[in-house]
Amino acid sequence: MNRVLSDLLLGVRLAVGGSRKSWGRLALQGIGIGMCVAVLLLAASIPTAFGNRDQRGDARNTVETGTGPAPLLVENGSVEYRSDYVRGTYVRAVVPDAPKPPGIDRLPGDGEIIVSPRLAALLASPEGELLRPRFPQKVIGTFAPEGMDGPQDLRFLAGDAKIQPNDGNQVWAFGQGWAGGGLPTILLMLSIVGAVVLLFPVLVFVSVSARLAAAQRDRRLAALRLVGAGATRVRLIASGEALAGAVVGLAIGFGLLFAVRPLVDDIPIPEIAMFPSDLAPTLPLTLLVIVAVPVLAVLTSVFAMRRTIIEPLGVVREQKPVRRRLWWRVVPALGGVALLASQFGKFGADSSKPQEWPIVVGVVLLMFAVPVLLPWLVERVVHGLRGATPALQLAVRRLQLDAGTAARVVGGVSVVLAGTVTLQVILAGVENDVKAEDTRQAGNHSLNVTVNETTPIPELPELLARTPGVAGVQSLQRTYTTTPEGDTTTISVGSCEALRTVVRFSSCTDGQVFQVPTANGFGDAKPGDTLRFDETGRTWTVPQVERANGTLIGIFVTPAAAKDVDLTHSYADIQAELDVSRTDVAEHVRNALAPYSWRVHTTFFGQDRGSEVEQVFLAVRRALYGAALITLLLAGASLLVVGLEQVRERRRPLAAMAASGVPRRTLALSLVWQNGIPLVISTVVAVGTGVLLGVLVTRAFDAEVAYDWTGIGIVTGISVGLVVLVTALTLPSLRRATGALGLRTE
Repeated sequence: MNRVLSDLLLGVRLAVGGSRKSWGRLALQGIGIGMCVAVLLLAASIPTAFGNRDQRGDARNTVETGTGPAPLLVENGSVEYRSDYVRGTYVRAVVPDAPKPPGIDRLPGDGEIIVSPRLAALLASPEGELLRPRFPQKVIGTFAPEGMDGPQDLRFLAGDAKIQPNDGNQVWAFGQGWAGGGLPTILLMLSIVGAVVLLFPVLVFVSVSARLAAAQRDRRLAALRLVGAGATRVRLIASGEALAGAVVGLAIGFGLLFAVRPLVDDIPIPEIAMFPSDLAPTLPLTLLVIVAVPVLAVLTSVFAMRRTIIEPLGVVREQKPVRRRLWWRVVPALGGVALLASQFGKFGADSSKPQEWPIVVGVVLLMFAVPVLLPWLVERVVHGLRGATPALQLAVRRLQLDAGTAARVVGGVSVVLAGTVTLQVILAGVENDVKAEDTRQAGNHSLNVTVNETTPIPELPELLARTPGVAGVQSLQRTYTTTPEGDTTTISVGSCEALRTVVRFSSCTDGQVFQVPTANGFGDAKPGDTLRFDETGRTWTVPQVERANGTLIGIFVTPAAAKDVDLTHSYADIQAELDVSRTDVAEHVRNALAPYSWRVHTTFFGQDRGSEVEQVFLAVRRALYGAALITLLLAGASLLVVGLEQVRERRRPLAAMAASGVPRRTLALSLVWQNGIPLVISTVVAVGTGVLLGVLVTRAFDAEVAYDWTGIGIVTGISVGLVVLVTALTLPSLRRATGALGLRTE
């Protein structure tokens, strides 16, 4: 044991001692690993962040059962404003000590309101001018963090003495927990695949950073091997060096995490914005990062020096390395394809929750194939190249001698590119399946006005007809029913003219029945089904229906066919046809309805957002794109660190060539070519792998394969530009390296 510790400590001393070069090498290695650790810790904070959001949401849930008269009356009053959704409720306290939701000191009284900080800022800004008329109440405070999902919430709580008790608005307490829920299966799997695709490159960066200055280290360890050190001792010494860099990287990573925490509440995407206190890695995942990063660094270093132990003379003499073998490099790719192909057809609507491990492992194997295959491909491509210019000759010869280093320089970016292209293909395919039928429809300019069923407003159609910007008003009666399978569907009754505002059909006569199906057919009623009205117990048999498209889903019945439809507990569904030539016409009409507050809810099909599932999909997509951007920036930073170390490692030969008369411009161009050739190869491999992986995962999701070639082209261009930019940033270090001091020996 003492010998083992002694060898490890010797490796640490070699890493931190000796000269400024050792410290510089350790600093670069620590920075490279530290940036990766910071990203891993951010990912480890996601369970805490979203767990806290869920807890705050559960704390706001109402408890609608209790003994005695209800102490609080609550009505939903959420407001849509352009493309934003302002969530809120109206309350009336029946007793002085009525329960209050978290995040406030007291309940607002009649004519008072509490708003979130972001809503307060919106109302005070010019952008909120048309929203202010809907909130004439006196603002008495803002929500504390425990009363909001996140810092970008648009939320309010208003008092209204006009609320009367009914079956659905009586509240005894807050804090009702709900079991189940969560993301739909396809979005859950999309999130898991996205996390794997974006986190795997980080592990690649850890291994790349652990191999900084690998050539110098190999020569040093080969010398120890030649003077009598056994293979085991050399491995232990190398492990000590790698551990030193990993520990420094862990320290830098934690420092970066604490530096980033105060900035997370400025994230503009509400669904992923979080309070700084939410950004706390869970203890198990933190321990996993602390253990996994040094282990990965050690394994990478030991694996990379296998030739140093077996052929130390070859390393010392810097002979051309043995050509790489292909057979084991294609195994991960074939295994990944086989695992993903095995999941085709298992995501049907009637299937149970799919197994996650085959997809996750298949994605990891295919992503792993990119950095594994790239050195072999670069080596084979440059083997037969001949330089037409001195700069190209220098670059080609360098690649022929050491293709692995150049491949590692661009390999990290190629893995990120492959992952991002995969996301582009998956998101393009899944989006078609997730989009609901009630999203905005081109040419539909109706404002849907839903009236609270407990407070009828008979004068509302006339009021709307007099409102400037309203071209026509149609009314439907809408009610809920239960299918034989226990699903809920809606029945809307109205004239053909009224139905035309929400249903698209070629012709309509009184007596017809139409059905606008859901996106996946789940919950749709079929002709001959007996639907049950839960409030009264009455039933209605579905006649023959004509399937159609529209802005609302459900069954739409003309008056002659609705004689047996129970409308006892129906509510008014009014369609106001708007003159969209007027600027912000929907907001002006909504302001005309502002006095009715919680008693009406509006949706403008020509502007407002789509279904809840689609909004969750959009949130997932934005989160994945944001994470892809972070990973790409990490790739650029890691690439810069590796590029600087590459120039530093070759300082002596570069200085010797400059001293012998080779122009610095030629050396600079050779460095550009040295990164450019692997860049072209890696781009082709990354895009091909990303498209293949995206198609396989999309097929496993049982979704339609689609290609976002514009997005793929943009991401590819950004990745190529990133490598070119980083290469340009390394040129100043080349000028310093080719000075006379570069010839100095130590």
